[in-house]
Amino acid sequence: VVFAFKMTSNIRESYYKLVYRFPAKMDVDQSLITEADNFISKLDDCRIDSRILFKDRLVTLSENTGKEVGELTISIDSSTYSGKECYLVQANSNGIVDTIPVGTNITAYVTPKLESLEHTQHEYVNIPGNPLTKRSVLSQTDDGYQLVLTTTEGGTETVTTEEFTKDEMARFISEGANLVLQRLSIILGVHSRMSFNVFSTDNALANVSYSPIESHSVLLQNVTLETIGIERCVDNKDENPTTWKIYFLSDGHMYTRAQVGSPVYMKIKDIPENFMKDEDADWVFPDFGKGKLHWEDDIEMLSHFLDRKEELKEDHVNYMKRHPELKAILGDFLQFLLMRKPSDVIEFAADFFSSYSATAEMKPSFAHSNFVNQSAIRSE
Repeated sequence: VVFAFKMTSNIRESYYKLVYRFPAKMDVDQSLITEADNFISKLDDCRIDSRILFKDRLVTLSENTGKEVGELTISIDSSTYSGKECYLVQANSNGIVDTIPVGTNITAYVTPKLESLEHTQHEYVNIPGNPLTKRSVLSQTDDGYQLVLTTTEGGTETVTTEEFTKDEMARFISEGANLVLQRLSIILGVHSRMSFNVFSTDNALANVSYSPIESHSVLLQNVTLETIGIERCVDNKDENPTTWKIYFLSDGHMYTRAQVGSPVYMKIKDIPENFMKDEDADWVFPDFGKGKLHWEDDIEMLSHFLDRKEELKEDHVNYMKRHPELKAILGDFLQFLLMRKPSDVIEFAADFFSSYSATAEMKPSFAHSNFVNQSAIRSE
């Protein structure tokens, strides 16, 4: 998922124009293309793989501070499009990068063989005084594909339309199809290097490669899990490649995702509820119980507590200053309470404050406390 726009004016201008029609020539190894074709050929054109139908939620963390600055959600479901069975991919990323709100929303209909029937992508960067938005709709036509790109910078909107032939879009993987491909690679155990075509940052067709990277064990909720790594690299023409390192759990759930050079990265917080180890179908989460939390000994938690305490105290004081009548009402109540000394304080309070209600039933004031006091006098 694209997370932010390039900010300089000359790059922004090229970002919204479709300058290059064909993939950048980066001396792609033919064997990578062959592996990609072999991978696609193994997919059943008429069957959705139910094993990848689930939702991932990752938090976005700052590389420098480790604080949460956003989130990434990815869901893949089964659906139909124009009578064709397909995957429905929905992805949403949002957060704060360098104090600027940024985000991307994707909705895509993808066939079992990873063809994009329709792909909608909306990106925004809320720069104060000069917000940037981009909405692209890629749809399949009889002759190939049509891309409609709507961009807005400040108050100026620009719409461009581009047509692509089927040959130009051979082995094309949209951002939505990319999410399906990654999960299928993990589920099917495909760890070979492959090369496809994709739109680069300036919407030019470019090569994208998928390569296995070293896997490692991680500790999550006191459970040791094995991860499987994939490196995705887009060859941008005349720019440095854009590279992501993504790690998955054995059942296809995304564990972490990081773009090389980005100030943020994504990571899951908890083990997915429907996660299942391959080697043990009866595997369940261990019960570690709940121990006593000694938060007073934790400097960070204690600091948070004291900050919150002062914040609430200040908020309450300010509220009472804005409502001086509150002090008068409470003073009257306490004074009258001590004068009557009722045995049932709750009933007395209900009688007292009901006199302030415009809808309360008319009855003798403080009847309950009067009854109590008269009974007490007779007993004496």
